[in-house]
Amino acid sequence: MSWGLSGVIVSLAWILSSIGVVSLTRPALAQPRDQATINLKITGFRSEKGQVKIAVFNAPERWPKDPTYSSTIDVNSPTVTWKINDVPYGDYAVAIFHDENGNGKMDKNLLGIPVEAYGFSNNQRVTFGPPKWDAVKFTVRSPVKDVSIEVR
Repeated sequence: MSWGLSGVIVSLAWILSSIGVVSLTRPALAQPRDQATINLKITGFRSEKGQVKIAVFNAPERWPKDPTYSSTIDVNSPTVTWKINDVPYGDYAVAIFHDENGNGKMDKNLLGIPVEAYGFSNNQRVTFGPPKWDAVKFTVRSPVKDVSIEVR
């Protein structure tokens, strides 16, 4: 009988210790290991109308044609933010433009130069065509990565 009582005590101790371990590890379970959240902050809008088109790429072969993640967000303040959860660690690049007139495309002048504001990760500026992958890529290797882009 006493062995039975000690067995119950051992079992109870094991259950209580397991609950303690689970509660201590719970925040780690909120996001899988080797995955992150990217917080994208976009500033520099000429107006608070239209939408911002966002494209996120995860490989040089996909840049700048085939985004891994994308979104369209209304511009109703000087700063627009977008959070992407459960992003695997790795290299990424972002391209955005402010579709100020809401027509769904980047407007250009007769010479093909964009007339709507745009931007890239690392605030890379361009002269002819999109920048190279190596100029715009950034590395995600921690649970949270903050990225700021100013459109011009």
